[in-house]
Amino acid sequence: GGKRAASYEIIKNRGLTPHKSKLNRNPRVKKREAYRKAVIRRKGQVREVRTNEAGRYAGEGTGIRSTVTRGRKFAS
Repeated sequence: GGKRAASYEIIKNRGLTPHKSKLNRNPRVKKREAYRKAVIRRKGQVREVRTNEAGRYAGEGTGIRSTVTRGRKFAS
């Protein structure tokens, strides 16, 4: 004979627990999904930061001197 092994249900002693979705079973995955949804919500509130804008006009590099005139007169 010998003693019978205890079943999984007896060892875990969980009783009746509510059903959880696949996302909520893993805390890391749940937080990842919450972050993904938060980013989507934020896109509606905040404009995206524009990077790598090289080559765009950024004004005169050293300013405009009022004493210097480099205009050309038209020959009429």
